Parts: sequence; C-alpha cells; structure tokens
Amino acid sequence: MAEPRRCGPSDLNSVQALEVQLAYRGRWMPVGRWTGLDERWPWTLAPTVAAAMHLYIDAAETLSREAVLTSERPGSSPLRWAGTVLSDLMAADLVTYGEELVWERCAGEVRHTARLRIDGTFLLADGERVFATPSAAATALSGKHHHGWSAWRRTADGRSLADLRADLRTRRDR
Repeated sequence: MAEPRRCGPSDLNSVQALEVQLAYRGRWMPVGRWTGLDERWPWTLAPTVAAAMHLYIDAAETLSREAVLTSERPGSSPLRWAGTVLSDLMAADLVTYGEELVWERCAGEVRHTARLRIDGTFLLADGERVFATPSAAATALSGKHHHGWSAWRRTADGRSLADLRADLRTRRDR
C-alpha cells in the first residue's frame, strides 16, 4: 500500500517524499503525501495506513452483511466465488444451520466461537459480526490473514471445515 517515491531500496532511512495510494475500482487513489521525512517515516505513516485499511475492511463487511441480509433462499450464499462455499456443505448435510464452530488459537489459549447461519455465513459469538467466509471471520478476529477452512472446526466432533469440504468434493467426484 505504501510505496517510497524518489528513493532506492538502500535509501529507505532517508526518504524525502512518500505517497500512499489505494487501489479502488481499478484505479489508484491517493490516500496521503508526505515530504521531508526522516528515519521515523514508518511511524509517521502508520496511523494513516491503518485507518485506510480499517475503512476498507469495514466497507467489505458492510457489503457482505447487506448481501447476506437480502439473500432470499435459505442455504444459498449470495457471495459465491469459485469453489465451495459453506452453503454447499449445508446442502450436502455436512453442517447444519445453527451449528457451533470453534477456532482455538495459541495452543488452545484463545478460543473463538461462531454459529453457522441459514444462508451459510458466520455469526461470531459477539452476535453482531457476520462474515461470508471462514477465512474472513478468522482474519477479522486475528488481525492478519488466516486460512479459515483449516482453522474452524465443528464443535460436535472437532472436524475442520477443510475436511468437510474434502468430503463434499469426494462425493461430487463419484
């Protein structure tokens, strides 16, 4: 997101000018410009970059929530990308509406729970945040990207969503 301008890789401690841009609808949009920076430039830019990233995440969550709330068919995700979505697992009776999922992090020291909604999305334990994919939920909870299909497990038997997805693919290949 941040790209030093008018300097080479070895000159990063003496950056003279820096511009941060954000990709939006196929275009680069300026977020901010700084000149006369010293070696503390990363700390100078960090609050602006963090704020822009939070706005981007908030916008994605809002779009996700709106798409989920306007879904007309139970078990049918309005957010289908290439590959399997949770509603596919529901349609195959591999997971069920209302089922609790758990993600245990840091050798079990941190435990997150979520419920599977009728439209195949995640409702986190706080009862307010809804995510379209297991990875989106895990990433929001941790602050960095996680492969949610491997992270989240069914509370009932401890099977990961990745295992359940593999079962579904095996069924489809028969």
